[in-house]
Amino acid sequence: MLDDYLQQWTALQTVRASNLRLDEVFLAYLSIGGASDEVDVTGYLTGLVMIPALERDQVAQAINELLDVTGSLVDGAHYSTDDITAGSGYGEYLRTLVLTPDGYAFNVPPIGDASTSSSTPHALQGAHDAGVDTAAADDIEFRRCHALYESGLIEAGSEARFDRITAQVRDHFGVSSASIALITEDSQIIKSVIGPIGQNLPRDLSLCSRTIEKDRTLVITDASTDPTYRDHPLVAGGPEVRFYAGHPVSTASGWRIGTLCLIDDRPRAFTEDDEQDLRTFAARVQAEMWVSPLH
Repeated sequence: MLDDYLQQWTALQTVRASNLRLDEVFLAYLSIGGASDEVDVTGYLTGLVMIPALERDQVAQAINELLDVTGSLVDGAHYSTDDITAGSGYGEYLRTLVLTPDGYAFNVPPIGDASTSSSTPHALQGAHDAGVDTAAADDIEFRRCHALYESGLIEAGSEARFDRITAQVRDHFGVSSASIALITEDSQIIKSVIGPIGQNLPRDLSLCSRTIEKDRTLVITDASTDPTYRDHPLVAGGPEVRFYAGHPVSTASGWRIGTLCLIDDRPRAFTEDDEQDLRTFAARVQAEMWVSPLH
């Protein structure tokens, strides 16, 4: 069964990539027997509320029918179970949500989105990861920062909608601190933090800046014994960080602009299930980020 928030994420992603209007999705949803009102459906499609599985599946069906009618090439919205997918008539329109060692590829835009051209951030970041010349790397970073500033997340300051997620994350994992960090060209800006560890920092001191370098979960179970991090200023001094786990969060067009991270002053184990849970929470953060222009 697909996680509630992952299903919501696919619906948000599809609506955005296809430029469907929320009112037309709601009317299509009503036409197939949907029972939720327009406020709930609109709230679901802007990341504000969660609705029951039956209603989520009907919203997905409405979206996919609209894509079919308009001839859109965008990937469809996913259903809650394989059986419902098989009976929907639209299974072939849904890309596989592949679980790799890095988890769900949350930052990959839908097929049909203009951002999947050869000049997409994904292509550029892939080249960056492999090693490119300085001019190309500078261009990549310029575009990444432009996407961050264009999102309006920094200017908005702290927001309760993100604080609710970081509070849930800290409670879920039992760590001292959970935070959402945004990475500019030279700084780490804390968007939300629950707990004593988490502050604005120069980028070269930020562990989260390491996290956004790749599309994967970065886990440091005991930084004091890790040869890469034991001499880091945040480990050897300051808050004496011992445990860190972070996953990148991206814009809808795929630029990695920040992280959702966990920090503790004690070493901790972190299982594969824990990593998957962190990635799921990261998907919720992304859903909130993506809907902010609609508020």
